[in-house]
Amino acid sequence: MSSNFKSEGKNGFENDTLPEPMSLEDLFHKYGIERSHADNVARNALELFEILAPIHGLGPEYRTLVEMAALVHDTGVVTDLENHHRAGRDILLRHPPAELPERLWPVVAWTAFLHKKRVGKEKVAKLKGKAFGKMPEDLQDVTLKVAALIRLADALDYSRMESRLGEATFKGRKVKFEIIGQGAEIDAERMYKKGDLWSLLYDTEIEFKPQSKKS
Repeated sequence: MSSNFKSEGKNGFENDTLPEPMSLEDLFHKYGIERSHADNVARNALELFEILAPIHGLGPEYRTLVEMAALVHDTGVVTDLENHHRAGRDILLRHPPAELPERLWPVVAWTAFLHKKRVGKEKVAKLKGKAFGKMPEDLQDVTLKVAALIRLADALDYSRMESRLGEATFKGRKVKFEIIGQGAEIDAERMYKKGDLWSLLYDTEIEFKPQSKKS
């Protein structure tokens, strides 16, 4: 059964509820977050954050936010697997991670919402009509940038076979990533699909190439 919070209010929160922050550990225990996947996505997200910093422009002060958003992106899976992006958003609007400043609480909730399905211009436009659009413009911008990274980081662990980022090569407006691991082909393909939001935000193309199986 999915979370049921009736109305979305300003700053990304609900009109009829006040957020009750929970510690990360409590969120993991209460909502059955898959720890190994969460840890892998957080690792991937931080690596992407560092490597792509010249492009996304998020300062180092957002590093913890990216890590936290990655760790809780699947908060809604046990509650409602099919619609876990919505369930996760609602849970995190109600119980944001206590380790983050209050101003950033809605960012993790909307990042969870944005991590699953395709994101294009129309989806972003629709978001503007939700509580997302009532957040300050700078937080909307940060949310989309964080979500773009989390989508890629999540895709890199799609096979659950411990794929990793290999060498990153910058050339003009393109960044080529080598993907390492037994599931590299699966996860590289998934990263292409989940790179839609990145492509919407930036004019720098990212390419994912599975590592050659030759020794």
